[in-house]
Amino acid sequence: MEVPSLGLPDRLIRRGSKCLSQGKQTQDELLNGLNECLTTLLKLCYWPPPLANDPNAKLNPNKRPRPSTEGLPGVSSADGHSEAPLEDLNCPGRGGQGEWGGFDGAGPAVLEGLQQCVYALLACQQGVLASVNFPLDLLPMLDVVQTITGPLLAKLRFHFASGRPTDRVDQPDWLFETAALATEEHLESFKALQPAVQSHGLDKVFYLPFEFARAMHAAVQTVLREHVLPRLSQQGTQDLWTFYADSAVAFEKRMAILRGIYIDDSQMDHDGPFAWGKGSCLELVFARDAWQDAWLRAEDQDGQEQLADILDRPNAWDPSPSVAENMPYQQTLQKGNSSGKVAWQEEFWPTTAAEYVLHLLWTLSKRALWLLDPESRQSYVAAVPKNMMRTFRNRLGRLAKTAEDLRNMASPQWIPKVSAYINTCHYLEHHLRQSHLPLLLMHDSASLAPSPDRTRESTPVPPSPNPQPPAFTPNNLHLASPADGQQHVRRPTDPQIRANGGAGVGAYEAEAAAVGSFWKKWSLKLARAVVWQFEMDSRSYRYKSHLAEFSMTSYDREEGEEVVSPQLQRALIGLDDAVKLLSASMDAVVFRETWKAIAVAINRHLYNEVATETKFSHQGGRQLACDVQTLFSVFQPYTLKPAAHFKELRDASLLLAMTPDMLHALTAALHSSDDAGLKQLKQAGVLRLSPDQAISIIDQRV
Repeated sequence: MEVPSLGLPDRLIRRGSKCLSQGKQTQDELLNGLNECLTTLLKLCYWPPPLANDPNAKLNPNKRPRPSTEGLPGVSSADGHSEAPLEDLNCPGRGGQGEWGGFDGAGPAVLEGLQQCVYALLACQQGVLASVNFPLDLLPMLDVVQTITGPLLAKLRFHFASGRPTDRVDQPDWLFETAALATEEHLESFKALQPAVQSHGLDKVFYLPFEFARAMHAAVQTVLREHVLPRLSQQGTQDLWTFYADSAVAFEKRMAILRGIYIDDSQMDHDGPFAWGKGSCLELVFARDAWQDAWLRAEDQDGQEQLADILDRPNAWDPSPSVAENMPYQQTLQKGNSSGKVAWQEEFWPTTAAEYVLHLLWTLSKRALWLLDPESRQSYVAAVPKNMMRTFRNRLGRLAKTAEDLRNMASPQWIPKVSAYINTCHYLEHHLRQSHLPLLLMHDSASLAPSPDRTRESTPVPPSPNPQPPAFTPNNLHLASPADGQQHVRRPTDPQIRANGGAGVGAYEAEAAAVGSFWKKWSLKLARAVVWQFEMDSRSYRYKSHLAEFSMTSYDREEGEEVVSPQLQRALIGLDDAVKLLSASMDAVVFRETWKAIAVAINRHLYNEVATETKFSHQGGRQLACDVQTLFSVFQPYTLKPAAHFKELRDASLLLAMTPDMLHALTAALHSSDDAGLKQLKQAGVLRLSPDQAISIIDQRV
């Protein structure tokens, strides 16, 4: 170590460099002496304790069905699912032949010596005394706690990274369970050393039981990095990787409490990643490209398999149980019974598949809450949940395309199916955009961005001491003061979390837009299919032979006795059946968009193909008006003013059904001036057609 010149005399520089070197040597000697003293005192306390106090206890497999280990190296049991005896975990490294009874178990003199050693080692660790100004998520690990925890790390290595029966590639949960149990058993013992922290005035920053839990968490990560993950990348199957992820998340939830982070269900869904996701055992997977690729591939395959299972269920496209339990669905389809719930009156009409897919997306996305690094989170979201949604859209598109290719989409067999696909996407679009979902926490917040010099496997460098504590960030936690008489608990601060963490754009905005585009596209296609069927059924109505009848001056029926044209009856009955089936199969928003599209297309079709294409007598005009009113009645149950959606056709039928006297007066007004013509049209109820269009229609009268 040398002093920079800065224009100073060489003699002074040499003397300063020598003093620095001697100071560094003295500090090293002091640290070595203190550590030796600490080790001796720990042996007097019979530290390290056994990893498990019950010598007859067993490491039981996780309740989740374990992956098959057939053919995996290192698994020698007959079924690959044997239990490991915890009695082996009492070795190696026992501090003596006595029983561990806590740091105060060897008497007050030993405890006082331990406290003095801890006090001195805290003073020697560079930056610790200034850490009162650090954000709590950037607090340095205490060297003295890591020294005390070192023998436990050696035990973990011995039992889970050295080929012993407890070293199982298919049982990473044994490592997590053992470490968590040891932490829980010995956490309270570190309270006896807390006075050394209080003497430095650091008790509001460091609480030794929590620091012990942090050190044990780091020890587990050391074993994972050195042994477990490299072996998983070589031997791991899809089931092994997903089982590792499940076990790691369960371990993180358990250790969060032990590390002093208070959590509840709402914070687990919303604020969790900011509080305890940093440096999680799941995020450790991203330390190596090979580990990352293997895990993402396994999670993707697992998600795809779950999606296939959902979509292949016989009841996948039936209304979900939450809807069907209060809805006479079969009665609605068969008898038109409107009691209870009916689809077109509900905001959403989700299918069983919709709710299961949303739950699957939620479950997959919550994995990402344990990945605080934005790049890692984006990699996971793109490779797993987004890819699952892409597969879902492709599968749904193929199902709908089948109906379209068969040219049978408007049939009673296909309308409920295609409507179910459409309802599913409308439901998903809505929920993908809801702010209460953890899905929207996947954002590129500047506060979560990695530093420019960050690299894989690098440890974060604590910032230089800042006399002014920084403002709360999503990573900043509140630590209760020991003087409050309360348990030391680090709590995520909700308002600050939401203020700093809610500015990003949801990661699933593109997926929401895609499923939104799907339901709008296919609702229009379904509407076109219904209109096409109506046009096919009404072909005879548009034949020249029938259109010529509109110009006949003699009818068998008197005015007011008109009935719908026989050539149009089949088309209207088919349209009525299709619209009723749509109303029983589609939610309110989708149905409204669909029937309006049907109305617009039929209005344009009949106006262009009938009202403007033939001559009409007064009686023929009345017949057209009767047909049009019957058409309006098809949509009457779903809107107060169905005629408002057939504006041109309604106006044309009014003009063509006028008496000769009324028609003569209106024609005169239209030819006199535009203002007079518009006023006369409005009085006659013609609201859509312009004067020129009205004259064109009137010219069709004979």
